[in-house]
Amino acid sequence: MKRIGETLLVLALIGCSDLPGPAPREAAKPKPAPLVLQSGELYCTEPGATLSSGALYKVCVDPAKWNRDLVVFIPGYHDPASALSLPDDFSKTPVSLLFSTLGYGFASTSFRSTGLIDRATWVGGDLLELVETAKTLLANTTGRTARFVYQTGGSQGGLGTVMAVEQYPNTFSGGLAGCGPIPGWPVWKQDLGAGNPGYVDPASWDAAERDAGAALDDPGNADRISQVLRVTHAPVDPRDPATIKGTTLGILWYSFRGTNDAIAKAGGMPFDNRDRHYSGSSDDDALNAGVERFQATADAAKVAPLQTAARLRRPLVTIHDTGDPIVPVWHESLYRSRLNLLGRLLHTPITVQRYGHCNFTDAELLAAFAVLVLKVSGQDLLVARSALPEVQARASFLSLARQHGARPALTR
Repeated sequence: MKRIGETLLVLALIGCSDLPGPAPREAAKPKPAPLVLQSGELYCTEPGATLSSGALYKVCVDPAKWNRDLVVFIPGYHDPASALSLPDDFSKTPVSLLFSTLGYGFASTSFRSTGLIDRATWVGGDLLELVETAKTLLANTTGRTARFVYQTGGSQGGLGTVMAVEQYPNTFSGGLAGCGPIPGWPVWKQDLGAGNPGYVDPASWDAAERDAGAALDDPGNADRISQVLRVTHAPVDPRDPATIKGTTLGILWYSFRGTNDAIAKAGGMPFDNRDRHYSGSSDDDALNAGVERFQATADAAKVAPLQTAARLRRPLVTIHDTGDPIVPVWHESLYRSRLNLLGRLLHTPITVQRYGHCNFTDAELLAAFAVLVLKVSGQDLLVARSALPEVQARASFLSLARQHGARPALTR
């Protein structure tokens, strides 16, 4: 009763929000096609379903199990040159199956384009239309209306999740954001555009990856690589030497694939290192004398929509690996430091002691989700044992959830 009472108090505090509601629609929306039986008892949209913007979308539900709640999942960062595709990569088990098994309706979208997030058209357009479409399809299929809407996503999808929960509290009941660059916006470095110093051609990535991989495998470069890691503080797993290569190539991928897109959407170079002093090498004076310097030229008006507001009116759970080489774990604590008292009551940060970017187990994700469900509904999550078939995974799930105040139960 105490946990339910605390939840109701928070809900009372956030019941009246002065944040904007759903944005106006850009164009007439196509009539959603009905859900059709896919496998077992799961009904889903047919492949190729699109929103009015051309964004792909998917909605699934098991009508017999549906608890009237909806889980929405959005993608992380994709190569700006890649084709649209639906996401399903937040956990070891496909997220559509993971949440449908628990009785939730599920919806996802590719968004209308790839690359760096566009809050106005992706979140304020595609995502809101997806929720509206999913609610209609669920009602048509089950004869019942949706209740709570849980927004989820990892990496850039975590950033989009925070934006959605902050900006549209009348649509989203709460959010689970994994490994997202949530203090502000993700920075990919070192590219001023073709013909300028520091330009990196995205098309040259394959050759660069081969060259970098060969250099990283060369024992003669071990000391230089060690210096780079000390200077950059890029995380690796000391028990696994292969993570040195994984960290380096992962960071370089974003530099090659994402920098031009980031600069275009920010209206210029988004960072400044003119006064930055680098340390940790064998000769810091030589390093700082030789490192290339960049001046921030980004347009403040274009950068602002890429920032989180750190203003919550709905519950938010964030989960992050301590050894994340792509989005450092301190993004989670920095975001929390910007929240006011109410925001901190609504925010639950969870850290996982592990190397990797968005490297979570099903048990950890379900534990984080159990915390969110409690914060939103005042009820503890019921999880079928079939969702976590291994005994150790069940124990991990229950332990992590309890560390953060939830008491979920396993069912047959």
